[in-house]
Amino acid sequence: MNKIKLMTRLEAFFNSDEKEKKKKTEEIKGVIKKLKVKQNKIRKMLEACRDEEMKKALQLEADIIKAQIDKGDTVLKNL
Repeated sequence: MNKIKLMTRLEAFFNSDEKEKKKKTEEIKGVIKKLKVKQNKIRKMLEACRDEEMKKALQLEADIIKAQIDKGDTVLKNL
């Protein structure tokens, strides 16, 4: 009986590990999706902008978002 309990607990442990991994993956995908929407919005603002100072600020923000998306993709690949 103890072996069965032990096996049940081990199976539950490994299943919970997989569930956590899947949950993290879904959360990261959601964040990446939101970042891509924001990136597109900033690109459109950048195209319409005429002020050079504002363009620099928007370009910096776009670069930061791109780096965050790349980092998120890297984390997803490692999971």
